[in-house]
Amino acid sequence: MTERKPLVLDQVVVPAGTYKVVHLPIARLTSGVEIPLPVHVFHGAKEGPTVLLSGGLHGDEVNGVEIVRRALSGKLLSGLECGTVLAIPIINVYGFLFFSRDVPDGKDVNRSFPGSPDGSLASLVAHTLYTKILPLVDFGIDFHTGGASRTNYPQIRYDSEDPEAIACARAFGAPMSLASSLIPGSLRAQASSMGIPIVVYEGGESMRLEEHSVKEAIRGTKRLLCTLGML
Repeated sequence: MTERKPLVLDQVVVPAGTYKVVHLPIARLTSGVEIPLPVHVFHGAKEGPTVLLSGGLHGDEVNGVEIVRRALSGKLLSGLECGTVLAIPIINVYGFLFFSRDVPDGKDVNRSFPGSPDGSLASLVAHTLYTKILPLVDFGIDFHTGGASRTNYPQIRYDSEDPEAIACARAFGAPMSLASSLIPGSLRAQASSMGIPIVVYEGGESMRLEEHSVKEAIRGTKRLLCTLGML
């Protein structure tokens, strides 16, 4: 059996069968402090799909952050048998620091794709994901909560015109599954244009941790990874 090739992310080499955190540079705060985007890479020893687990695209949606954090701190990803998982607990680090949905310049990262290397802060974050993360991904789950103090019952949202997204939603097995149209400029729309199915999990409300929503997401993620043969 041939040895699996290493994964290369932003010139950082991650050998097969290893785990590494890669810090992607984005921009600096006005204080001059650089805040990178940390990507946790689990590169399995055997061939398989690459799955993106992302939270905190909106900085005030803390349930999504906790879901990915808990997947990292527990035994879920340590049991990876094949394939690769790219886990990003907080995409919008800048909004998270200021308890804000958006980045400090008031723009929504999830409406800024594909972004630009010379654009706003939101555009820089989007462009980094578009150029460095999405080309490596086969499937993805983007974890969110209800916005504007609205509470969403745990649910998975998928593109009804994408058979692979439908299959992912079924494998995830959330209490509710909803067909949801793609929003221009969103991570899911950008991924879809690249042939990458991403489903969106919604649970709870912004600025509030809800244990039920977090646990449902962890169980659904495990079901999906098992269906893909990765666990």
